[in-house]
Amino acid sequence: MLLVLRAVLLLGLASLLHATRRDQAVSLSLGNGSRLRLVMDPSVQSQRISTSDSSIANMSLSPWTYRDSCVPSRWPRRISHAQCLTSGCLSLEGGGEDAALEARPIYYQVLVLHKILRQVHNHRAGGKKRRQFDFRLGTEVITVGCTCVRPSVIPQRP
Repeated sequence: MLLVLRAVLLLGLASLLHATRRDQAVSLSLGNGSRLRLVMDPSVQSQRISTSDSSIANMSLSPWTYRDSCVPSRWPRRISHAQCLTSGCLSLEGGGEDAALEARPIYYQVLVLHKILRQVHNHRAGGKKRRQFDFRLGTEVITVGCTCVRPSVIPQRP
């Protein structure tokens, strides 16, 4: 039940963000005959973090950059993924990479909605099929940054 509620809220928020561009509210049917009306607080601004000049990524001892993944049938359509720029970590003295440490990605699991086409037969419109969509809630694992770790050492057996 909690997963269904998450999906409804996520879908509602997606619709609401789209509707706020036109200064409208969003009304959702909950399936049990009740409706939910969502209105965006006007003080909330749609802010997009600039990933090209992220100061944290550039100041890190294991710096990274971002690449975008864009899937038109997914919400959010655009997701940024971090890519480590070095295999080792930068030395504090500024002399290049420190071979005693490794740069490793940091993973995070996010909820996404996938828009799936469903064909519905319309009896009133001369038998033409209407395009309708379902939304499937899923997860994706993304890389959000990089960190320095000690290399894993596999002990040898005597």
